[in-house]
Amino acid sequence: MKYFILFTLINLMSFVTNAQSSDSKGSFGVALNSSVNGELYPIRIVPSLTYIKEKNQLELGLGFNPFSRTSQKLLSTEFNYKYFPNGTENKFNMYLIARFSYIKSARDTYYPTDYNYLFLNGGYGIEIKAFKKVYLGTNISTGIYSYSKKSDIPYAAFASQKLFDTFRFNLAFQFNLGYRF
Repeated sequence: MKYFILFTLINLMSFVTNAQSSDSKGSFGVALNSSVNGELYPIRIVPSLTYIKEKNQLELGLGFNPFSRTSQKLLSTEFNYKYFPNGTENKFNMYLIARFSYIKSARDTYYPTDYNYLFLNGGYGIEIKAFKKVYLGTNISTGIYSYSKKSDIPYAAFASQKLFDTFRFNLAFQFNLGYRF
C-alpha cells in the first residue's frame, strides 16, 4: 500500500508540468489551512506553501494544534493537490482535491500512547476570490486511513499495532486562506 501511495503522488506531479509548452508559467503562494478530521478531534492549523500552474495547484505544509491539551501533542504534514476545472480567474471557483496527510499524535496521559496516522482523501471544494490575489476556500473530503499505535502498557486494549494492518474510512473538512504572488 505504501508503494501505491508513493506511486500516486509521483504521478500527480505530471499534472502540474507541461512538457510540450513553455508558454505557461506557474506562480507561488502561501496558504493557511485549518483541518477538522473525523478521526482526530482537535483542529489542526497547517501553514502551507503553494504552487499553481494553469488549472493545477500543489500545497505542502507542516501542521500543529494550537488548541491542544498539555497531555497531547499533535504534529502533521499535509500534501494537497487541487484541480480547478474552470481555472482560478472567476470570483467563485470550484475545485477537486486529493489530500495526503501524515499525523503524529503523542498522548502523555496515565496510559501514554503514540499514534502515527496516514490519511488519503479525495473530495471537492469552493474558492472565493476575496481580493485580487487573496482567496478563501473550503472543502469536504472522504477517504481511507491507517494508523500505528505504540504503547508500553501491558493491557490488551493498548497493544501495539503496525501501520497498514487495518484500513478505515474518514471524513474531513478544511477551511483555508491563501495569497498567490
